[in-house]
Amino acid sequence: MTDTALPTPLRGDLLLRKSRRWGLFALLALLLTLPCVLFMKPLWSFLITLGSGSFMLMAGLWGLILAAGPLAFLACGLAALFLRVEARFAPRSRQQPFSDTLAISFALLLSFLPTLAALYPPVKAILTGYIGFRGLGQQYPLASDPYGFWQAVAFWFMGAATLAFLAGLYWRGKWRAHRTATTTAAA
Repeated sequence: MTDTALPTPLRGDLLLRKSRRWGLFALLALLLTLPCVLFMKPLWSFLITLGSGSFMLMAGLWGLILAAGPLAFLACGLAALFLRVEARFAPRSRQQPFSDTLAISFALLLSFLPTLAALYPPVKAILTGYIGFRGLGQQYPLASDPYGFWQAVAFWFMGAATLAFLAGLYWRGKWRAHRTATTTAAA
């Protein structure tokens, strides 16, 4: 007997398939949620005409779609995007298309978006001379409390630096592995 094993697909091809599957789940969640949001008034007008048992069932289902649909779309979309990034950096049987570059660009933006959001309060505070947190006694104007003001601004900058560091670690590992694989393949 001869052993004729089928060729195993490369890791990047498998990740690309998973990415497409998660993308389809995200599209399905969006297609279920959009009509419930766009036609909210007619749907509610229909629901209130139902009997008590069917009203409870349909209103519960409608509420579940309105609550879980956007979260499912977001979670599945992010999973699809980052699986696409993983597929780009893994060996694949085909050449990487331009859509991979777009996916990586969008993933880079999403990775550093928390950092940009954390930079907004301290930059605004420096420009206005005032920073405040919720609660009594947690407002720090630069004119009357410079120590508290700069301490709060430094707190926000440290948080932004931590978020940037974590995102940078993720991308540094990807680029380092890609550069090593490219160098090894060229040699």
